Amino acid sequence: LPIDDGLADLAIAFMSLHDVDDMHAAVREAARVLGSRGILCIAIVHPINSAGHFESHEPEARFVIEESYLKSRRYQESIEREGLSMTFTSRHRPLQEYFEALERAGFLVEVLRELTVDLRSVADRADRARWLRMPLFLDLRAHKR
Repeated sequence: LPIDDGLADLAIAFMSLHDVDDMHAAVREAARVLGSRGILCIAIVHPINSAGHFESHEPEARFVIEESYLKSRRYQESIEREGLSMTFTSRHRPLQEYFEALERAGFLVEVLRELTVDLRSVADRADRARWLRMPLFLDLRAHKR
């Protein structure tokens, strides 16, 4: 980043670390630009979400993990909305890999939240009901040690 060492008070990685090939380097770079009391806020696709898939759109559909949760790997997701097709390429990483990157870069996690859909979202689209049982996203706040 084009920022001097220790200059920033806050760094935010919003829905990006799961898309970066060298996530450890990205976390180290955040540590470099943050001052001694710097805060890093992260939002990612929850690793349990990227590890598997629901067998159907039914509310009680089984969630299946076919490959190892513990192994980092690339994955693609294609969606279509209003006639527009999009393909996203990301990386599944186990939770431990994110915490190792934070620890090695000198961060201590203060807060962790597992987020999912809310009832209003399900009222708008019944196919989202299955996500009431599983986290979609993980948010955390860490500070430099």
